Formats: sequence, C-alpha cells, structure tokens
Amino acid sequence: MSGMQRDKRNLAPRPLVVAGVVVSAVLLLLAGCAPRATEQQRPLVAIMNAPADVALEGSAETIQAQLERDEGRSFDMVSGFTMRFLESHNDLFHSRAAPSAARIARTQGAQLAIMIGAPVLERAVTVSRDEASRRVDVSVALEAQVVDPKTDAVVQTLRTRTHQGSRVEANDEPLPEPNDDATVVALMESAAPELAKSLAAELPYLFSELLIGSSGG
Repeated sequence: MSGMQRDKRNLAPRPLVVAGVVVSAVLLLLAGCAPRATEQQRPLVAIMNAPADVALEGSAETIQAQLERDEGRSFDMVSGFTMRFLESHNDLFHSRAAPSAARIARTQGAQLAIMIGAPVLERAVTVSRDEASRRVDVSVALEAQVVDPKTDAVVQTLRTRTHQGSRVEANDEPLPEPNDDATVVALMESAAPELAKSLAAELPYLFSELLIGSSGG
C-alpha cells in the first residue's frame, strides 16, 4: 500500500509546474501552426504562353522547367498543368493579353504574371534549281513580359538574343507548322536558359519595387 501511495504522490505535480507545462505546450502548438516567415514572403508567379498571336507552343513550359532547376530562386510558380488549362480558356490575343494574364494571376493568388512569347520567329526557304530540295533558315528570339495583376500593366520586358539555325531537306512536303518544326523547337530550347536566367535575376528586384512578399503582396 505504501508503494502505491508513493506513486500517486509522484504523479501529482505542483500547481506551478502544471501551469508551466501547459503554457509551454500552447506556445509550441502556436509556433507549429504559424506560417514560417520565409513561407509568408515567398511570392508566386504564373508563367504562360502569351500573347497568343506570338506564342510558341512549349516555350512557357521550357522556361518554367529551367527555373525549377534553380534551387536558389526566391519564388514559386503556379503548376504548368493549371496554366496550360487556363491558357486555352482565356483570351490572350493582342491588347487583351496583359489584362487576361493579370486576371489569371489573380485567380491563382499569384503576385506576377509572366507572358512568354516569340516576337522573332522567321523562316526563310530557298528552293534548289531542280526544286528537289530546299534550305530553311530559321531565326527565333524569346521574350518575357512581366505583368502586375494589380494594374494589368506590363512592368518589365526581357528578350533573348536572336538564335539562328538552318537545315537542308527534301522539298517533297509542305513546310511544317512552327510548333512542329524541329529547327524552331531546337532554337527555342536553346534560347530558354538565357531567358530563364534573366528572369531569375530580375524578378527579385521587381518583387522589391512592387513591395511583393513583405506583406503577402
């Protein structure tokens, strides 16, 4: 019996100790539930193929893939799957591109919209004398237009140098569409790292100028 009483006495802590344990537990719980400061300040951007009239299919995906490889970037991106769906359900042509891009960014909680286009996409075809073959000279440059969703305004434009390539092929079929042209795609993929690097360097300055991140946008 004395052993049982001794156990019960040891299991009954003093009131002050109980209060201290409760306070510590509550503080730990609140600390676990509160978002980390870095998470609160990490902006979100929406990258899309636009304006549609100068978009080159696959460009935004390639740029996003390049940025995702950068473990030191200071921002997150809306998923590519979501952006491809939204691109196909919004008017991103001509003067309507920036306002539509801004609206897409707002619906996704993104602090910036980034439109990726190919303002330079040229193919010059030279047919041989016997018309049996042709030479195709291709030029491609990519461009990123950064849109502020709060104002629908383009706040920065970044462009790559013009990448050039050529090929000689049989002249027995029509020229493929640019999105299906192997030389065009290769030049786009060559220009993508250049544009991704420019974006990674420029976006932190834009976040700072637009006061994005410190107060959640």
